[in-house]
Amino acid sequence: ETISLNSTDTAEWKKIPGIGSSYSSRIVKYRTLLGGFVSKEQLLEVYGIDPEMYSRISPYVAEDHNWSKIKINELEFKDLLRHPYLNYSQVQVIVNLRHKKGNITSTNELSMFDEFTNEDIERLKPYLEF
Repeated sequence: ETISLNSTDTAEWKKIPGIGSSYSSRIVKYRTLLGGFVSKEQLLEVYGIDPEMYSRISPYVAEDHNWSKIKINELEFKDLLRHPYLNYSQVQVIVNLRHKKGNITSTNELSMFDEFTNEDIERLKPYLEF
């Protein structure tokens, strides 16, 4: 039996062999910070989940499309900074760009800045709402 990646609570996570209270709590906390997982591979970003553990728990987890998007043109600096995929200098770029030109319309605008690598852009894409 599988559990849903984005709607499962800590009690359900604990039903997976090898997932106890601390892992289930870390998974749910990180998922909340992200706004949800886009793919189950993101479980590898949770502290303590290594590739070996991931391969053990992965078959029990079903992906869904239930994650939240970041309203990049509306959120304040501090709210943007809460997202694990955005650092301080990247948030500065976003806020400065909005002040200079108005709404940001695509990730292409962000990729023109050194603060955003191609990897950063790819990770952020599913989370951004323009």
